[in-house]
Amino acid sequence: MVIVNNQLQVAKIKMAYILSFLVGIGMTTPLFIVDRLTIEHKIMAVLGVVLLIYFIYLIISKPEYIYMAEQKGKLQIKNYPARPILRQYKAFEINLNTFSHFEIRKSFFGQKVELIFWIKTKKGSGSYPPLSLSALSKSEMQKISKYLSSKSLNREKNIIQL
Repeated sequence: MVIVNNQLQVAKIKMAYILSFLVGIGMTTPLFIVDRLTIEHKIMAVLGVVLLIYFIYLIISKPEYIYMAEQKGKLQIKNYPARPILRQYKAFEINLNTFSHFEIRKSFFGQKVELIFWIKTKKGSGSYPPLSLSALSKSEMQKISKYLSSKSLNREKNIIQL
């Protein structure tokens, strides 16, 4: 059963990375090569700076592709950053019999949302590296939260900041 797959949103985010960077650089270039700046150059430069700030925002929020599915008592997770270059593909499985609890935390003015899985091991408990949920819609985040709450063994330790 597929819980979440945000492939379409990630394709749009990749395009936003590329366009905001290239157009932002292109619109600010006249500042450095034109001798006499006109009002049009200044307006272009302001718009270019706004696009570059949006590009930096995308870098900070770290949106990721996330595929999450339950199969045969295991939670399969595949993810990679939505940026168009320097991607690291990751995949892991969590046995639902050892899934202790989870945390969903917000940071960067509520724009960066991270999910951390905690599992029980023979030596105590351990966590997986955080997954960025920034590319998901509010309803998809709630769907994940509801699903994980139903599957976690230690529900009172769940931390949900949506």
